[in-house]
This record gives sequence, C-alpha cells and structure tokens, in this order.
Amino acid sequence: MTASNSSLMNHSSITDAAHQSGFEQLALGQRISSSNNPVTHNKWYNKLLALPAYYWVLITQLVVILPHAAHLPLWLMGFALVSIIAQHPRIKAKFRKKRHLKRLYQGMQMLGFLMGLAGLWLTYNGSFGLDMGVAFLVLCLISKLWELYKRRDAYVVLNLSLFVLAALFLMDQGLLTTLEVIIGVITVLLAFIALNDDGNTCGDGRLRTLGILGVSALPLLVVLFLFFPRLPPLWSVQLSGNQATTGISDSMSPGDFANLGQSTALAFRVEFENKRPPQEQLYWRGLVFSDFDGVTWRPNRDVEQWQWAPEQQTPTWVVDALATAADKVKLDPNRYEMVLEPTQQRWLFGLDYPFTQRQDISLTSDFTLSRNQPVTQQLRYDVLQFTPMRIDPTLNDAARRLNLALPSQGNPKARALAKQLFAQAGSDPVRYMNALERWINQTEFRYTLSPPRLNKNRIDDFLFNTKAGFCEHYSSSFTFMLRAAGIPARVVAGYQGGEPSRGGTVWEVRQMDAHAWTEVWLVGQGWVRVDPTSFVAPERVEKGMNALTQQQGAALFGEGASAQLSYQHYQMLQSLRRLSDQASYYWQKDIVGYDQESQAGSLLKWFNIRSITQQIAWMASIALIVMALLTIMLWQRRRKRWHPVDLPLIQLSKHLGKRHKALARNDNEGQLAWLERLEISIIESNDSVPSHGAAMVKNIDEIKKNYRQLRYSPLSALNTRSVEYQQTLRQLKKSVLRFK
Repeated sequence: MTASNSSLMNHSSITDAAHQSGFEQLALGQRISSSNNPVTHNKWYNKLLALPAYYWVLITQLVVILPHAAHLPLWLMGFALVSIIAQHPRIKAKFRKKRHLKRLYQGMQMLGFLMGLAGLWLTYNGSFGLDMGVAFLVLCLISKLWELYKRRDAYVVLNLSLFVLAALFLMDQGLLTTLEVIIGVITVLLAFIALNDDGNTCGDGRLRTLGILGVSALPLLVVLFLFFPRLPPLWSVQLSGNQATTGISDSMSPGDFANLGQSTALAFRVEFENKRPPQEQLYWRGLVFSDFDGVTWRPNRDVEQWQWAPEQQTPTWVVDALATAADKVKLDPNRYEMVLEPTQQRWLFGLDYPFTQRQDISLTSDFTLSRNQPVTQQLRYDVLQFTPMRIDPTLNDAARRLNLALPSQGNPKARALAKQLFAQAGSDPVRYMNALERWINQTEFRYTLSPPRLNKNRIDDFLFNTKAGFCEHYSSSFTFMLRAAGIPARVVAGYQGGEPSRGGTVWEVRQMDAHAWTEVWLVGQGWVRVDPTSFVAPERVEKGMNALTQQQGAALFGEGASAQLSYQHYQMLQSLRRLSDQASYYWQKDIVGYDQESQAGSLLKWFNIRSITQQIAWMASIALIVMALLTIMLWQRRRKRWHPVDLPLIQLSKHLGKRHKALARNDNEGQLAWLERLEISIIESNDSVPSHGAAMVKNIDEIKKNYRQLRYSPLSALNTRSVEYQQTLRQLKKSVLRFK
C-alpha cells in the first residue's frame, strides 16, 4: 500500500511538472530536459535570443539596475547583485531539494527589505530627497525578485523595471542616460516577448517582433514629443546629499585646482549674443575667499544678498558706480547665456561683474551669483556683463578688517619680505605689486600641475623652497603678501578662458580651465583684478589652459614615465570628451531644451495653433492618423498573399461556397484535386441537363489545363510579366469568370 501510494505521488509530481511552463520550472529550480531544446546555435546572439524567458528576466534586472550605480549606495548595489544571483535555477535547486525554498526565500525577502529600509535611513540621514526615493524604488524591485516563481511574478518585475528605468531621468537627462534607458527598454521588451514565446527554443522571430513594436511606437513618440503641451513643473525635488559632483569647491588650498586642471570634464557652455570678449578677459567669477586660516581660504559667511527687483532695470551697484565715476561710462551690457552642468552647489558663474534678472538667483555683495536651490540638473540662465567700472570705491571698516585679516603667527619669511618690499616701494601699493612681480620673475618660479608637497608654513615653503605650483599657489601667496603689507586683498575662484566648440557656435569651459586670481583694493579705483599666475605663465591667460598643455606637453604633469602617461591619458580623454560633449550639447539644446517657449516659437506658429485646445486637437488628430496608417500597414503585412495563378481559383471557391458549402475548397485540399471533385459534383447534379453539364465540365477542363501550364510546365519558369505567361493567365481568368 505504501509503495503504491509512493508510486502515485511520484506519478503526480511528474504530471504536474509536465503541465508547468518552462519559466515556472526554472523558477523552482527544476531541470529542463535537453530534448526540449534540440537546436544548437553557433553565434552568440542566436544563443542569447534563444534563452528561456526566466533568464531574460534576470538579464533585464542587471541592465536596469546597473545604470543607477552612479548615484546609489554601494551596499544597495551589492544587495541587488546577490538577489539576482540567488534567483539562478541551479542555486534554487539546492534549496528546493530541502523542501523549504519558498519559506527560505520569503524570509530573505522580508529581512532584506527591512534592513534595506534601515540602510536607506542611515545613508541619507533621514532626508527624504529625490535620490532616496529612487533608491527606495530600486529596493522594492530587488525585494520582488525573491518571489519570482510564476509568470505573474515576472510581469510584475518587468513592469516595475520600467519605472526604475524612468527614474534615471529624474537624476539626469543627458545623452548617455538616454542611451542607457533605450538599451534597458529594449531588454525589457525582449523579456516580455520571451514570456509570451516560451515554447520557442530557437528564438526565431523575436527580433522581428521587437522591430515591429519599435517601428510602430516611434511615429507616436515623435507626435507626442512635438505636440504635447510643455507644462511647467508642478513641484521640484532636490538631492539629499550636499556634496559637489564636479567643479570648484567652497574652499581652496594648494592642490585642489591642480586636480581640476587635469580633468577634461565640461563645466559650462556659453552662448554670446554679441561679440565674445578676448580670451584674456574671460574671467568666469565664482566664489570669493576672504577668510584665511594659514592653510585654507574660505568665503565669508556674512556677505549681503542682493535680490533683483522687477521694477528696477539697472542693478543698484551699477547705478552707484556710475554716480561715482569720474568720466561718463556708456551703459551697454553684453548679454550671454550660461549652460551650467550639475554641481550640487548653489553658486553660479559669470564674467566680471555679473548680473541676472532671474527671480531664483541673487547676487552677493562680493559679486557671487547664488541660486536658491543647488544645481542638480543642467541649468540655463541669462547674464548681463556691464562695462568695467569702479566697484566699492570706498571701503568700510568692516570690509577693510575682513580683507586684511591674517593668522597671528606663521610664515615669518613671507611677512618679513612683504614689509621690506613695501618699504622699498615707498608704501605705494602699485609700486609694491610691481616689485612683487619682479621678485617672482627673478626667482625663477615655474608653473606645474604636479607641485611638490608643502609643509605647515605653506606660503614660506612655496615662495622660498619649492617655487613650483598652480594658480592657487600664486593667488594665495600673492594675496597673503598684499595683506601682510596692509593692502586689502581677496582671492577669487572660478574659471579662466575656454575654447570654441567643434561646431564653433558656442564657447566651452572645462574643469581644466579652473582658475584662481587676486582682487586688490586700491584707493580711488576700488577692487582691481590682478592675476599673479600671469607673472609666471602669461600664455595660460592669453591662450588658455588647453594651449598651454599642448605647448608644454608632459612636462606640465611632472617628471618621469608617470607624467608621460598622464599626458597621453589627458589627450585621449580630451578628444573623446569634445566629441561626446558636442553630441550632448545638441541633445540638451534641441531635445531636452525643447520647452514651452521653443514649442510656441516654432511648431505652434507653423500650424497656426492659438490655444491649448487646438494643440491637443492637432495632437489627437495626427496620432489617430498615424495609428490608422500603422494598422493598415500591419494588416497589409499579415494578410494572406496568393500566387497570381491561385488567386482566381480562391475567388471562385468563395463564390461557389456561397451557393453551397460543399462546393468550396477545403483548406487541406489541393487546387487540382478540388477541381476534380467539383467536376464530379457537376456531372452528378446535371444528369437531367447533360448539355449544360458538359459545357461546365469542358470549362473546368480548360481551367485545369491552364493551371497546369502556369504552375508545373516550363511556362512556370518564365517571368510572370512575360507576354506568354500573361496570355495564359488571362485565359484562366476568363474560364473562371464563365463559372460566375
């Protein structure tokens, strides 16, 4: 009895396994017989397409989650990788033998999800930002993988994968991100196709199905992109973190700008409305550093914020500068548009001295553009540059103390030299700065991206020992020497120069153009820009960082084989960056930048659209036309196509079938066999009228004769458009028409 029951149970399990789909068998770790997949594939893409649906679902998770690695915590990516590996049928098979697969995986799912929530809370410090929301969505997708057993589970996972892919655009809308999303969508679609084609062990037709889906969707995508109303965002979200992803940081110490100087990453683009200023005047002002602790320069936190008032066409500081000017200054600002890459910081950049009329951007009293929210996505803003004029011709006591402050101790040699040269210059600031320039030129300082390390007294060590550095070394030391002589001075950090794009239409500024210079306050002149780097490397200012790098070559990156490798790496990256940035520029400008203003200025004018109702009506009409055309095309492709010789007989069969179903040709019946059967039926039914039946039989014999000639005789080898072929085909059609 026991053996019998055991036999029945085994038979039942075998029967159940036979009724399970290949997806469910793999999901439960069961082995699929190799006899179910007898076809072998030589090429790798054929093998890939022929994979079962279960493997396609797992591949999809890798393609969907990996692009998020740039902004997700590493532990979450590790958990995702472990979760995907754990779904492999061989691993599941080990736990299935112990008969507690689902129980174990359910426990892992709950434990992983709860620990993931705790990890997100700790990683983002309880801040509910955009990046935490995306990370939570990825965590939900990962957790769902632990209950992947049936087709329904796979559909849920794939649909959730589309949301995770779309979340990439919340972080970035660049060209690279778009390509990653396109690859992800293609993989998800292939997984869907495999789910509905699980019995196809060869993978034949899957690419064709993908092509039909893609070609059908593209026209609708274009219509929606062009005509869908560009509504302003209903809300905005920010990243939880406050770390800069690239660009100038909020402090400066020797070595910071040298690292940026070796980076070819894009900082921002500029589109000038009128003529571009000369290269040596392109100082892109960013942060102003007034506080110095002996090592690091930092901005003063008590600067005043100036907000633009809509009723005021000219900023207050420009009015004040014009009022105190000795000579009349023509007010003719130069307008340009900045396209800033994401920095995760609030400060912006602009030429001396910048002004913008955007409500979300203010100007500090030391002329730093500051935004209300960090720049988490590419930002476009218009800036005005006014004619150079005197800024702060009078300096109050608080500002004077701030820009003269130095640590009470440290760098004794530099302090002594400053007092000596200042006394020799007759306590004249201009003569003193000229003396400093002569001393630097006579001391053989050099410009390098790989400066030696500095000790505790960094100014002394640089000026009297190493004598080699980058822009922050020179600006820091020069500003220190001015303050030590009692002359108000501060450091300005930003970018200098740039170069035209490959198309020549815009100006590109890269991280390699990061720069620092000095502003000194002079009686009767206000703040004046002085760039001490030009004392040592004037070509850096006159021609730009790229030209300087090409001129000095590997020597700029240090000495030895490592410097040569760094230079080659720089050159290769620069070429690739320029190509990718140019493509990214047009993508951002024409696709991502296709906003409400662009739509109204081009498309709506062409179609004379005057209201949102007309716009939606146009969109719906064109979408319906496109869908109708696609439907017709698909119907044309899917409808049966008959040989020109068979088509008349098919039409005759339909005609006779309307009279009597028995006269129609069966699907499994050949044309000649059907004609023979039809001839017998006519003879039997026309025994009472022999003459009429004989005429019909003669007509059928003529049809069979013509059909044999067109399909099986040497005539069939001729071109269907040949005269002889067409003449015989016309005789066949006439015989068929006599039947009707």
